[in-house]
Amino acid sequence: MRTRLWLAIGAIITLAGCSGAGGGLGAGNGAIPPAPTTQTLSQQEVAQAGAEAAFSPIESGQEDAGLFNGAYGTAVSNSIKPLASLSTTGSCNNGREFTVTVISPTQTQYELKLFYDNACTELARDAVALVTKASSSSETIARTVTNYNLSGIVLSTRKTNFAVTGSPGNFSAIATGSLFIGTSTSPEAQSGRQLTVAPQNSTTSTISGNSGHIENVGIPSIDESFGHSGVLQNTTETTDVSGNVTFAGTHVGTFVKGPLGSLSLPVNPPFAVSGGTQIGQATISGSVEFDSNDQLINVTLNGTLLNGNTLAVTTSGTPPTIAINGVITSPSSQPVATFTVDKFGNGVITYANGQQALIVDWHVVK
Repeated sequence: MRTRLWLAIGAIITLAGCSGAGGGLGAGNGAIPPAPTTQTLSQQEVAQAGAEAAFSPIESGQEDAGLFNGAYGTAVSNSIKPLASLSTTGSCNNGREFTVTVISPTQTQYELKLFYDNACTELARDAVALVTKASSSSETIARTVTNYNLSGIVLSTRKTNFAVTGSPGNFSAIATGSLFIGTSTSPEAQSGRQLTVAPQNSTTSTISGNSGHIENVGIPSIDESFGHSGVLQNTTETTDVSGNVTFAGTHVGTFVKGPLGSLSLPVNPPFAVSGGTQIGQATISGSVEFDSNDQLINVTLNGTLLNGNTLAVTTSGTPPTIAINGVITSPSSQPVATFTVDKFGNGVITYANGQQALIVDWHVVK
């Protein structure tokens, strides 16, 4: 069944390009606009905003985990520390290949390939991060992640740029990125976030931050742009003895919507979305965990969404083969939508009326 789903996703993306975005637990400091009055929204609009709120902490956490687990070396350090459990020679290791290439005294490239099979013959994701040390207290990271289906068709390309300053374990980072679906040259999603990391003890750091995301939903039944600006509350990052990274805390944000392509995001923090109309707030709390190989292994999230709708997200299965399952429910306890995706953020959302849409790389695209 999974093979059929992946082939279907690939075929649809090949035939049609779409555009979109989201926010998350990994974000900087900024004020949240006042909550708007209750808006009349369609079931699909509620589901779209709810799915964005659910995927935001996972999406941003998947990028930010590399700042802590060695996937990009040790942040703001001369160390080129590799991932704990992988060879750095590019050899296959249970479905993973990791290579560290020293380009010059100031540049190192980290490449992590994840495969659908343990023999490393069916590539699922190729993540390349180029780290450039500008000084002893600053660096930039240019990261490109390409995701493939089982037929080798490109599902998505995600490009993220980090600017990091400070010292190991005590730093600030600004991340800006774009997501492209299939072969589209127009971004499905654009995002920006600002992180301030401070050590709490030898294994745990506190994180404050703000974030903004824009998603252009080119689905005929929606054809709107959704935006999300928010801040972190009581958020921590913990790295255990196995190198697993867990983000835990609360993200409070305000949603806006407007005609397709009408929203904008600044290039510098604070990352407040402009344009459109405020449609409500969302508060998401819980945790997202990644292993030392930079793979998602557990998600537990609960939240209050627009107009009193609620969200619950859990994980099923045993890592590395897991599914992330979500339920969006109305204030009267009626179902609004359910979704199931794999660890790469690909799957299906089902609305209460029985209609379905594909999810690719944490975004509803078709």
